[in-house]
Amino acid sequence: MRSSMALFAAIVVFSAAACRSPEIGSRSTATATATATATAVSPIPIPVPVPVPVPPNPIVTRARLEVARGVTYDSAYLPIAYPNGDPSPDRGVCTDVVIRSLRATGVDLQSRIHEDILRHPTAYATVKHPDGNIDHRRVTPMLAYLRAHATELPKTFDDASLSTWQPGDIVVWAFRPCPACNPDHVGIVSDRKGARDVPLVLHNIGPVPSEDDRLDAWTVLGHFRVKS
Repeated sequence: MRSSMALFAAIVVFSAAACRSPEIGSRSTATATATATATAVSPIPIPVPVPVPVPPNPIVTRARLEVARGVTYDSAYLPIAYPNGDPSPDRGVCTDVVIRSLRATGVDLQSRIHEDILRHPTAYATVKHPDGNIDHRRVTPMLAYLRAHATELPKTFDDASLSTWQPGDIVVWAFRPCPACNPDHVGIVSDRKGARDVPLVLHNIGPVPSEDDRLDAWTVLGHFRVKS
């Protein structure tokens, strides 16, 4: 009986010592620490948006080709083919930048303006004798056509309107302020901006086409967008 009691006491002492074992305690602590660390360093992954490249605007691309070619400003009257007629590629005026650029989207202003003049002659007061060789190459008939058939947009440059000036838009200027203003010049809004964060323009004011910061340099008579 005495030996049984001694054996029982020894088992109790051994069990108590085992529960206080540093090895078992550290092993449990390490497991808990590892679990907490794994939870802390495993955040939910956030998908990174991939920027979608913006395709080049075909109107702007074609207008920029006029600059690259160094087209000579030449306003001489020339007989040209109809439709899709064009002066020599190394010659042109401000309207030719617009005409050639819109043809990149399938829009032939030569035939569109000429046919509109024939249908609505009173809308083109400056055209006395319709001529498919030259009428579309003059700023005043071009402005009349755009007002009737293109989307007209804001002509100002305040914070609310500046974003409406998009690549490929057409701008028509007068060199003098109104009321003494007449349609004098036309160009294409670029996809690039200048130091003022205002879009540049592609145009031919002579002696060759240029891409520069002149969008608000003169009186804006019209700001248009032509659908292909």
